Amino acid sequence: MANNRIYEQASHDLITNRNRLHKAIQLTFPEIEHLMVNPRGKNYWSIVLRFPHPDIVLETKEADIIDFLKGLSGIGKKRANDIMQSLIRLAKVACPAVKKDSAHIRGLEMAINNILSAEEACQTALKEMTKLAPKRDLEILTSIPGIGENTALRIISELGDIRRFNNPSQLNAFVGVDPQVYESGNLTAHLSISKRGTAIGRKVLYLAINQIQSAKKAGNPCHIADYYEKRKRSSETASHKKAAIASIHKLLRTIFALIKNDQLYSYDVAKHNQRLLS
Repeated sequence: MANNRIYEQASHDLITNRNRLHKAIQLTFPEIEHLMVNPRGKNYWSIVLRFPHPDIVLETKEADIIDFLKGLSGIGKKRANDIMQSLIRLAKVACPAVKKDSAHIRGLEMAINNILSAEEACQTALKEMTKLAPKRDLEILTSIPGIGENTALRIISELGDIRRFNNPSQLNAFVGVDPQVYESGNLTAHLSISKRGTAIGRKVLYLAINQIQSAKKAGNPCHIADYYEKRKRSSETASHKKAAIASIHKLLRTIFALIKNDQLYSYDVAKHNQRLLS
């Protein structure tokens, strides 16, 4: 759980510094964001850190640029030459709003160093969680379509040993997605979820529901995704959040049953069990 807290904080820092970097690049060298199809990752950060301003690119010899690029992970001679040519082309048409010795360059460098540090912290936390997580539980959770290893590790870190719960309702209460009940005289009202558990745990499960939905769209069916869509169709006013919370209940029941029975997920079995319960 401590490692997941580190991962959560590092992920937050990562998003914050990516936004800061984007704002800084808009002033120093906005065209460099078109250098790669996906302007993210260690290689991209390293290139921007070395060439934060177009003047620096144009002042550097082509051979030196290629040597720098070849020193990055997975970049060979031909790829380095292609990136070098693109970098020079972008530098020639660039219109920076500040000079190469501007304080914005230092802010950009600080953001990149923070990004690299946050990415390393995330990877270290995931490696530690992998060492500690029960391998069978990890195998069971990743058998659910849409739940990858990272999400499964984070779910395990927040829920702990699910076998200690006697029923799914206890698990719901532990996470804090059980409904509050208000009673006064003859009146009984069901309010919003209790939120007694960890907010990070609910966040990870909410993320899992979104991933399960995406997996279904990619051709990996899951009865939880079916349930989500059914809830959405049942009411024109049903929000994504309400349908997702209801689906979290279904996901927790599924996780509880799979781990208690030591079974991998099967869509056909899940659909069969759903028909028996309906």
